[in-house]
Amino acid sequence: MNHILGLMLGIVFFSSVFAQQAPEKLVIKSHTPQDYADIFSGRYKQVPVDVHGYLVLPVGTGKFPAVVIGPGSGGYKPWMQDLVARRLNDIGIATLVLDSFTGRGVTETATNQGNVPTAAGVIDGFAALQALASRPEIDSQKIGITGFSRGGTVAMFTNDKALLNAMGLKDLQYAAHLPMYPACSTTFDKPNPTSAPIWFLMGEKDDYTPATQCTPFIERLRIAGAKVTSKIFADAHHGWVSDARQVTYQPRVQVFTKCDGRVDSDGLIREITSGATTADGWTAFVGKVWKACGKYGAHYGVNEKARDEALDDMVRFFSDALKPKS
Repeated sequence: MNHILGLMLGIVFFSSVFAQQAPEKLVIKSHTPQDYADIFSGRYKQVPVDVHGYLVLPVGTGKFPAVVIGPGSGGYKPWMQDLVARRLNDIGIATLVLDSFTGRGVTETATNQGNVPTAAGVIDGFAALQALASRPEIDSQKIGITGFSRGGTVAMFTNDKALLNAMGLKDLQYAAHLPMYPACSTTFDKPNPTSAPIWFLMGEKDDYTPATQCTPFIERLRIAGAKVTSKIFADAHHGWVSDARQVTYQPRVQVFTKCDGRVDSDGLIREITSGATTADGWTAFVGKVWKACGKYGAHYGVNEKARDEALDDMVRFFSDALKPKS
């Protein structure tokens, strides 16, 4: 009996240590730029929008480190809290899972990337940083960011000093960046990285946002002085970190693996294959690029071994970057 009682008390104690507070839905003031030129020029301020985020604070008191989690083209999904954020909450890190689409009247961009500019997701990332930094429970100097696919692109673009400076955030920046299978079909031609570490996690069999498309950008980041590393997971397709039970072929998703978009020093995006630019707006740009180098269809699904390893990597990365050393 004493053994059973002790076991029960142990279970209660274990559960209380790792208990989760209920997510708090935040309204985050953001904007919808067409491209990065809108950010550099300040035109982004002309198009305000309210987006949402789901904040979970660890149990306890004090100023917590935090991580922003950016969804992919499929939008916010509950597994991002249950599978990913919970792992960080359990080690004392607050999380804010972004929803960039609902406030813009969109459910997904996978079948039409013209629905929401990628620069809008990036500005949401900065808005989330500011929202967290304003909270008394959060250590503003210990905020990291991760994300999947489109959200991974947000995690890598928020590492650029030019964007931080354009938004007046010189004294506030992310302390660590962990893009997971990011879309590298558009990258900065001449990146200007911050001093924060950035670690790319990519899949060997990803035919949606392939690792090989990110390799040239990672090298440009390295040359520019970034603290950048990368890891490729064997036998991992796109979405290997997700709640998908198996790998399936998605015939209607737009794929830009043959495209090469570059952001110039003025923030204009130019796609090299087609010559299209964002001068006429994001939707027109995507339409031209799609005709020149886009195609339909890619694989999506979990690889449990890679997923578990990547989540362990995530916990270790943010623990090292954000939590004080004992």
